[in-house]
Amino acid sequence: MELQVPARPRIATPINGYNLYMAHEHYPSSKIFNWIFIFFVGLWTAGAYVDGWAHINLDSSLETFFTPWHAIFYLGIIATALSLIVFLIINLRRGYPLKHALPKEYLFSLIGVGLALAGGVGDMLWHGIFGIEEGIEALLSPTHLVLAIGGAIATAGPLYAVWHREKSRPIHAGPTVLSAAYFISTITFMVQFLHPFALPWSAESFTLSHSIPFNYTVMLGVANILVLTVIFTGTILSLIKRWIFPFGSFAIILTINALAITLMKGGYYQFILSALIAGLLIDICDKILIKKNIRRMPYIHMFSFIAPFILFSTYMATIFLTDNMIWSVHMWSGVPVIAGIAGYLTSYLAIPSEQD
Repeated sequence: MELQVPARPRIATPINGYNLYMAHEHYPSSKIFNWIFIFFVGLWTAGAYVDGWAHINLDSSLETFFTPWHAIFYLGIIATALSLIVFLIINLRRGYPLKHALPKEYLFSLIGVGLALAGGVGDMLWHGIFGIEEGIEALLSPTHLVLAIGGAIATAGPLYAVWHREKSRPIHAGPTVLSAAYFISTITFMVQFLHPFALPWSAESFTLSHSIPFNYTVMLGVANILVLTVIFTGTILSLIKRWIFPFGSFAIILTINALAITLMKGGYYQFILSALIAGLLIDICDKILIKKNIRRMPYIHMFSFIAPFILFSTYMATIFLTDNMIWSVHMWSGVPVIAGIAGYLTSYLAIPSEQD
């Protein structure tokens, strides 16, 4: 009887430091994994806003580190970490070398998760030593800043594919758009004291509830608009030169951010619809200026002006329709233009001039 020798597993031949798995159809990426990952980072981001809601609305004397809202937040972090580790192990078992067992974009997310876990341990110790933060202190606490940095790095995982994945590899639109929404929402969470959807300083009902001199409300209102403009346009411009956004992307990004900030702060829910309408108008603008002209730089610069102009023209119109506008015509008509100028200038910072 002839002895049967089991066949040796196929080993890919190295090519410039990469094996054939990386060079051909076995690239270690999966649409299912991308959706699983974005679900968990969505839970992570939602947990941050739930925790913010608790800080705003509940008696601070009830706060400890071990709370239900902290549980949602840290469950999101741990689930994100486990999803990356499981995917890494699966690819190692499929024959990938360790340094290629995760797509390059998710290596950055793994670093972000590590930072967040370290920040979580530090946060528990910080609370035990110095107590629970109140108000804006919670946004400036060093351990919370580490958590925010880790969260921003981790949630941007699918976005990194736009920069690091070969042109022949598909970029899954849904997870990428949601990743942009969660990334922007992570940043705006940390600067929630300068968010126009939560703090509409040009609306009479809001201003009357705060005993602040009128001139200061004007300055705060303009600052709110400029901060959101730079965050939104800066994020979008970092992608727009390399990737075509599907129609509806900007409506999704802005609506998710409006939902998060208004539900956390409470009130002014009309800006959710305002964000949706502005996002759809920006999507139309993107289709006309960017897709039709194959992302040529003059049109990108033009889009960078028009997008924030649309956003804050819609914002001002919402205040006119749902409240009393207390700013003069010089102010409310000029603010969308200032936002457009800020977006236009940001386009030259986000995309180096040598790419023109």
